[in-house]
This record gives sequence, C-alpha cells and structure tokens, in this order.
Amino acid sequence: MIDDAKMDVRRRVPSAGCLRALPLRWSTGLIAFTLLLLMTSLWAGPFESGWARADEAPPPTGQEDNEYLIGPGDVLEIMVWKEPDISRTVTVRLDGKISLPLVDDIRAANSTPLQVKDRITKALRGYVDAPAVYVMLQEARSKKIYVIGKVTNPGEQPLEKHMSLLQAISMAGGFADWADTNDIVIIRTGQKGQIRMKVDYRRAVSGKDIGQNILLQPDDVIVVP
Repeated sequence: MIDDAKMDVRRRVPSAGCLRALPLRWSTGLIAFTLLLLMTSLWAGPFESGWARADEAPPPTGQEDNEYLIGPGDVLEIMVWKEPDISRTVTVRLDGKISLPLVDDIRAANSTPLQVKDRITKALRGYVDAPAVYVMLQEARSKKIYVIGKVTNPGEQPLEKHMSLLQAISMAGGFADWADTNDIVIIRTGQKGQIRMKVDYRRAVSGKDIGQNILLQPDDVIVVP
C-alpha cells in the first residue's frame, strides 16, 4: 500500500524533465506567475500590519509627557476623532475641572493627560461609538516660579519643562546693576517646610559645576540680592 501511494504521488508531481519539456511560452508564463505571487506577499505585509487605513484614527501628535500633573489655568487641547463638535481647546477652571459637550464637567486638576483622556473616553461611550480621544497640553500656566531681587524683570514666571536656574535668570532679563551674584539662593517649599539652597553662580555659568544649575520646581523662589 505504501509503495502504491508513493507511485501515485510521483505520477501527480511533474519531474524536472517534464518541466524542461514544457513549451517556452508556458515556462515563461510560469516564471512570471511565481514572481507575481512573491511580490504580492512582500507588499501585503506593510499594508496589513504597519500602515493605518484611511478610516482609522491617526496616531496622536504632540502628546504630552504623562508625568505632568495638570493644574488650574493650564490650557488643554481635546481632540475626539471624527467629532469636531466635541473637540475643542479648554482652560482648566479654578475648581480643577473642564467642560465638554455631552459629558459636562470632567476633573482634570492633579491628573495626567492620560488620566483625563481615560475619563473623557468613559464619559463619551454612552454617546459616541468607540470614541478615540486625545488630550494634549497646549499651555502650562499652573506651574510658576518667582525671581525676585536685583534682576531686570523680577516677578512671576511660568515654569517650563526642565527649566533651570540659569534659564530663569535669563527670562528675567538678567542681572540689574549692583546684583550680588555670589549670594544667590533658591527657596523651596517641601513636605518638611522651606529649605534654602545657596547657588555658586560663577561655577554654574562657567560650566565647571553643572550641579549648581539647579532644575527648578513649582513655586521655587530665586532671590538675587
């Protein structure tokens, strides 16, 4: 029985001699058909797995670092895919909430953009089929630092991401006349109260000690005597 099966397979599979015996036009057609199948398999992969279809939501652009905690005064851009009447730019109110059509008030303060996105998505599911929501921080207005003393423009400044002492002094217009750069301090409020950090400005500005160019935190006060 096994020998009969082997003989049956041999009858069905053409031998190399049979292929060589095929007419030229058949051989050429067979080669062309094989190449077409190969090219189709190579091109199908990107379209099926790596490229988004035209009716799919695009990847979010400008998505903010989700470690950022939103606060009152921050400006958020809310985009709901294919829902222009809901998408809009909103400012976080003093009560820490934002307002959107259909879902009314959403808590935003002390939350990351990703957490706000999840809340809006859950609230919209009763009105929108599979809502695709993106939350982007457009303006950070809730985090501030203060530069006081002998600088050109003392006062409140918005705290930009990864903002350092030297950047804050530059944004304040630099030092005014008779500023004592040897006695600059940063006053920071922590869980245990206020701490005072003296800065060696000359080493910081010369690049000899980058540790002196301290990264600022919300509500830091830079004092230039």
